[in-house]
Amino acid sequence: MSTDIDSDIDLGPAAEGTVRDAPPRRPRGDRTRFRPFHLYFYLLMGACAFSAVGAFVWVVNVSLKTNVEFIGSPPFSVTRSWQFGNYAAAWEAGGVGTYFGNSVLVSVTATALGVFLAVLAAYPLARIRFRGSNVVLGVFLMGLMVPWMVTFIPLYLTLQDLGLLDSRLGLILVYATYNLPFNIFVMVGFMRTLPVELEEAAAVDGAGPAATFFRVILPLLGPGVASITIISFLNNWNEFFYALVLVHTRDRMTLPVGLWQLSQAATYGSNWVTLFAAIMIAVIPVLFVFAFLQRRITAGLTAGAVKG
Repeated sequence: MSTDIDSDIDLGPAAEGTVRDAPPRRPRGDRTRFRPFHLYFYLLMGACAFSAVGAFVWVVNVSLKTNVEFIGSPPFSVTRSWQFGNYAAAWEAGGVGTYFGNSVLVSVTATALGVFLAVLAAYPLARIRFRGSNVVLGVFLMGLMVPWMVTFIPLYLTLQDLGLLDSRLGLILVYATYNLPFNIFVMVGFMRTLPVELEEAAAVDGAGPAATFFRVILPLLGPGVASITIISFLNNWNEFFYALVLVHTRDRMTLPVGLWQLSQAATYGSNWVTLFAAIMIAVIPVLFVFAFLQRRITAGLTAGAVKG
């Protein structure tokens, strides 16, 4: 009798939905267990992080000492003088202000030019089907495999013939093309993840290829453009070899070359604290850029990894 009554009870849609939507119970053997190699991995990553932070703290500490204290005290002793004037001396007397301005001008301009050209080149390669598109993309990607030693002498002679040696404009053009293969590779993968229906809807509305690109596609390229912009800027900011060889005038040198000049002066003149203060001036902007925009770099690089 009780069995018939229980079978006629209606639990209602709410209870039925609760029962159906309940997540399945995971089996006990499916749980992630802590293994010994996890401990070794965490210890290794912790040691790398500790060494990086320790080196940064050591440079900050040395940059606040006097030259007498740096030479006469133990290497890891805490500063007692706190000479913040070392940063002003590095900025003015050391010429870091000029180097910093040149790096900002060259890096920002070259990054903007390289990203603009990469987006324009990646759009037809990713969205327009034409004969030889894969060959053109392969030619661009070959730039990732060619070492700089092979292209340096032709590049130097070309800039010499164009009258662009020892100029910031020549360095900007070199940096813009230097990052172009990687930028095109990332943007092609990112654009292929966008649905084709967007362009079909724009074509139905009467939009041409240029209007479709600037009004429909370009606003959706935020993560990809942000990632290649940040990576290109960091590469341009830290580049040393081309800036050393292609620029000879001190007023046109970038920050990495300026730091090398200060290191030579410190080696023969013992002015070490100015060098470490200049290093901090060069490192801090890069740390802020990477710390605040790290998620955009990851999102832009992983968005084109899997299509669909």
